[in-house]
Amino acid sequence: MLAMKDNPPMTLPEGGPLADVPAPWRVAYTKTRQEKALAWDLCRRGIPYFLPMVLRETSSGGRRRKNLHPLFASYVFYAADDETRLAVLKTERIVSHVDVTPAEQPQFRREITALELGLRTAPAAFELQPQLAAGDRVRVTGGPMKGLEGTLVRANRVSKLCLSVTALGASALVEIHGDLVEPAEGSVEETRPGTIEYQVG
Repeated sequence: MLAMKDNPPMTLPEGGPLADVPAPWRVAYTKTRQEKALAWDLCRRGIPYFLPMVLRETSSGGRRRKNLHPLFASYVFYAADDETRLAVLKTERIVSHVDVTPAEQPQFRREITALELGLRTAPAAFELQPQLAAGDRVRVTGGPMKGLEGTLVRANRVSKLCLSVTALGASALVEIHGDLVEPAEGSVEETRPGTIEYQVG
């Protein structure tokens, strides 16, 4: 296990907003426990990437340790043209790719932008969650995620915001106060990018 200081940055330092990267985004499925190594390879080459990570506490040999773990095991997102993609494959850390078609690129960019925002503002509140069913559209009205739109669903416990990555068929939940949403229809404020579902208790 890497020491905290040896973890790669979640995104390319000074790489700018994920949605503004000109190259098409790709989803790499890595060999077991190769997500961070691939992220470091991409970082050293200056290739835009996004490795969603969350802080987790584990126990080993009677000792409890905290470290960053990939939110989606074996998946790393990176942006590259065809030539750069071939160079990335030569790292021999990738098993396969999940296709993100040109038509799917705009939605994918919105989703990873929303996911990055959630991880940077409330990393400790995230947990992996299967894809949720759609319902009423809502807008976040306050806090660091103000302006994001999503889908309202009903659940039993605390209020949570679900950030989805359609290409993976997976979502991640982050806690949010139930008073910070309103119906999205008829709102006049500008919407920030993001495909989310909102789970309220």
